[in-house]
Amino acid sequence: MHIRIMGPIVILLASISLPATAAEECGPLKIVSDVQMLTTTGSYREMVPVTVNGAAKLFLLDTGGFMTQVSGDTAKELKMEMHDSALRLYDVSGDESRSYVIAESLKLGSLVASQQPMIVLPRGFGDLDGLVSTDLMLRYDVDIDFGSGRLRYFSPDHCPGKVVYWSPPAAAAVPIAVRDRSRIMIPITLDGKEFRALVDTGATRSFISMVTAKALFGLDPQSADMQKAGNVNGDSKLASYTHVFHTLSFDGIDVNNPKLLIMPDRMNSASREQQTGNRALVGEPGLQLPEFVLGMDILRHLHIYMAFREKRFYVSVGSAPRKPGEALAMLDEAVNLSPTNAGLLNSRCFMRGLQKVHLDEALRDCEQALNSKPNSSHIIDSKGLVLYQLGRYQDAVETYNQALAIDPKQAASLYVRGYAKKKLGDAAGGDADIVSARALDSDIEGMFRDANLTAN
Repeated sequence: MHIRIMGPIVILLASISLPATAAEECGPLKIVSDVQMLTTTGSYREMVPVTVNGAAKLFLLDTGGFMTQVSGDTAKELKMEMHDSALRLYDVSGDESRSYVIAESLKLGSLVASQQPMIVLPRGFGDLDGLVSTDLMLRYDVDIDFGSGRLRYFSPDHCPGKVVYWSPPAAAAVPIAVRDRSRIMIPITLDGKEFRALVDTGATRSFISMVTAKALFGLDPQSADMQKAGNVNGDSKLASYTHVFHTLSFDGIDVNNPKLLIMPDRMNSASREQQTGNRALVGEPGLQLPEFVLGMDILRHLHIYMAFREKRFYVSVGSAPRKPGEALAMLDEAVNLSPTNAGLLNSRCFMRGLQKVHLDEALRDCEQALNSKPNSSHIIDSKGLVLYQLGRYQDAVETYNQALAIDPKQAASLYVRGYAKKKLGDAAGGDADIVSARALDSDIEGMFRDANLTAN
């Protein structure tokens, strides 16, 4: 098989033959759980509906995490007892977590885990309720169609090679390895250089470290073809750059002209411990970023099937992307199941604001979410977007001021406040906010691509 991905378009060019095994010699695929995920508009990250101790929550699907994690706010809300952990987990900024909780029950579709340990998230993860990570995957085959947003778990007891059930025009299979009980690694080639890439659905962008870029490609911040990309996670110590490479390939799948993020390795300066994707724990003498992280900017075009026992990673082009209206309908269903869930209400408020639909109802969603989390800068930010879309520009500016008083580096608030200021005639102030937002988040335009923000 040979697939080329050019920009947002995936083109199938050929096909391969997968291993043939007679159906009567082994068992067919058996589905264990089937979950409809929700996509966060702009970042394309996938959110998984779960139930923790009977409460509906929304966890980020994060194949780059060491273990399933929960936010401190969620743990407190559910009155979960905090324990000191021997493990230490870090985000890419080097923020650390040393606590864990034990959920009496954690339900993901048809799967139910009892007495499930969960590390408490480091502080740099915003308003996430938690993360679904690799510890809830490795006992099964895990199938993800990013286009349709379906997450399926299958029994690993099946015919080897007989897993591509969705009948794509073509499919490929590459070796898969799990390092340190957590890191899902596959082989790729970037401009002729071979890498072991970490498959990380928690990363919005694919990236390599500055050290790798210098050592293998002779790139540094002063290189003529390096472009400034702002600060990752709003962290001034994570000034990043982008570079357009020629080709990224894995087993016949070519991504033409991939624009990769190149960022400094803060993790290595934060500690001398074992790295696990962009989250880490104790164990080895060196803590550093993976040499290559395959993020959602590339993964979102694909359908992948991870057969861990078979040690194969199957891949094809994904289904057609969900339309905005379909994603919003899914959120409506989720809110109906958990009508007081602040995370779900905030997501629907923000998505309605992006799509400029049901704005009065969106405002009520945000107000209800703020009843649960009155100091959440992210929910206040969503409210500001809705007010902007309602044409209440002064109210939007004042609301964004509140969000920025809590988190001055919240790029989304700066970005839309800039447009609101311009609507009110403050062109200079608006431009300054927009420039500041771009410096904090290199992909801020992508987040609001569908919002049709204008300065007129």
